[in-house]
Amino acid sequence: MKRLFVLLAIGFFLFGCINPPPQDRELPTAFYGDNVTVDYTLMVDEKVVDTSMEGVARENGIYSPFRTYTPLRFKLLLGNETPFIPGFVKGIVGMKVNESKIITVPPEDGYGYYDPYGVYNVSRYYNMSAFESVPRSYFEERNITIENGTSFNTDIGTVFVEDLNDTEVTLMYLLQPGDDFTSNGFHQVVVESNNFTYKIMFDVRVNGTYHTTSLRTGKPASLRVIALTNDTITFDENHPLAGKTLLFNVTLRDLERALSK
Repeated sequence: MKRLFVLLAIGFFLFGCINPPPQDRELPTAFYGDNVTVDYTLMVDEKVVDTSMEGVARENGIYSPFRTYTPLRFKLLLGNETPFIPGFVKGIVGMKVNESKIITVPPEDGYGYYDPYGVYNVSRYYNMSAFESVPRSYFEERNITIENGTSFNTDIGTVFVEDLNDTEVTLMYLLQPGDDFTSNGFHQVVVESNNFTYKIMFDVRVNGTYHTTSLRTGKPASLRVIALTNDTITFDENHPLAGKTLLFNVTLRDLERALSK
């Protein structure tokens, strides 16, 4: 009897090692440095304004045939390192695969607060001289040989070397009314030519967004046209969602752990 008990004990031990009882494993959580794949729907003022899912876009009347609706894949980065909304990224940290949650992003973690000084008027027209002075070193550094009459094609149009000396080169632009060009993010049209001075019009449209240089700060900015008259343009440097609280409905579809972990 004692021998049988010992055999049963050994058998139980062996089978227990081969077939251990199932255990729940804790899924990894997303953290900074990980690559994540998420589906999301963004709501502002109780209205869906963006989503990664085609069905949701169609249901809410925001579907665009020019967009591919797929989950968003990106790397979770801290603060200013991420090209995404900081509050959106911060809300994904700690999520598990297949988990869904609502991420609330206040303005300070989203598109910032609305700045009334970011709205200003500018003239729709400006005058441009046919002549421009450029340091001769500009051409020498690029190994460009120049002499009087040398012509170049530029974004603004054909330009000629009108005069030059040891330090400066005088260029002359030859433009005609109706000529157009794109410079600093704006399509522009020549409307008048008088005494070697051209009158140029900014060819913009209401609600158009132009990636250019801020007329206030001199830094890269996106300017949206919110009003337009015959003489003036009203620009708004604020993001359309500035001052808004953003609600993201997010599902973490996949997680690739950073190699350093």
